[in-house]
Amino acid sequence: MLGPLPALHRFVLVLAALVVCIGLGLWFGAVPETHVNLRVGLLAGAGAGVAAAFVLVHDFHRRESRRLRARRRPH
Repeated sequence: MLGPLPALHRFVLVLAALVVCIGLGLWFGAVPETHVNLRVGLLAGAGAGVAAAFVLVHDFHRRESRRLRARRRPH
């Protein structure tokens, strides 16, 4: 979605997505009005974080690089 990024930027983006989603899962698990266990909330948050990180850094418009063949001419 964001295109080709340097490795450090991808790492920071993935880490931020995981932290936010795990935090939301922890929050949903800790709220007494919802019937979600804390462990289930953490697992759901981690799963959502992995999915969000994949969507953020994956290049869905795959650019195919064409290999050039070097032709040898007979001497």
